[in-house]
Amino acid sequence: MGDTGQPVAPGARSYRPERELGGFDREVERLEHQASLTWAHEWRILEPLAPRGGGAVLDAGCGSGAVTAELSAALPGTRVVGLDAHPGLLERAGARGTAGAELELLQGDIGDTPFADGTFDLVLSRYVFQHLPEPVAAARELRRVLRPGGHLAVIDIDAGLWGVAEPDMSAFSQEAFRALGAAQSADGGDRLIARRLPRALRDAGYTDVTVRPFAYTSDEVGLAALEPQLSPERLLPLVERGALSMTAYVRAMTAWQSFVAGDGFVLLLGFAVVGRR
Repeated sequence: MGDTGQPVAPGARSYRPERELGGFDREVERLEHQASLTWAHEWRILEPLAPRGGGAVLDAGCGSGAVTAELSAALPGTRVVGLDAHPGLLERAGARGTAGAELELLQGDIGDTPFADGTFDLVLSRYVFQHLPEPVAAARELRRVLRPGGHLAVIDIDAGLWGVAEPDMSAFSQEAFRALGAAQSADGGDRLIARRLPRALRDAGYTDVTVRPFAYTSDEVGLAALEPQLSPERLLPLVERGALSMTAYVRAMTAWQSFVAGDGFVLLLGFAVVGRR
């Protein structure tokens, strides 16, 4: 469970919001919900790295702009820029604004950004690297736009270290979530990216690379709040694509419903991998 390559076309991504369960609008809702669950944990890691009263921060792969807005609100006087390749997500981000001002948003690929060398003090990339066919190249490009001494913080997951559940239901869901990993890998992504990020950042030229895990639980946020992220219902598009059997889906869904009815406990892990230029 949790949020895993074969060669793909240049610029391709394993994430397409239109293809997710319920289509584009429902996926935007899930992204917003995910940000609300984890932002406080992420900010504790990011706050010591962020410039104050000046400087510039890039939200690389900003999606619908939920965290871009949080950064802008938390860093008055600092330039905060959101960059994303998806025009629909940027449109949603542009409708947001913060503190009476519009967010600064640009369309572009994080592997080939439109910024000059040394533009930013901090670059943040959340849950994007798992979808990239060439993470080292992307990290190298983001290093280019960092000022000397600036930091890149990549926040992502590892499907093999997603967390724990009590009671354990992995025996009922392994096949289904293995299919999710295989499908993402076939599209050029990697659901095991967190364990590979430290070396990816070092290979891209970063120094002082550290891994900073964070955790949150169903007792803190409520089990219902985790359902958009954890429910096997998210796997229905794989059934429609023929990448997952209906039998495996039903088995995983039945286990999840029983888990929820029994007030199960979940501890989820996220990882921030930080490197310095």
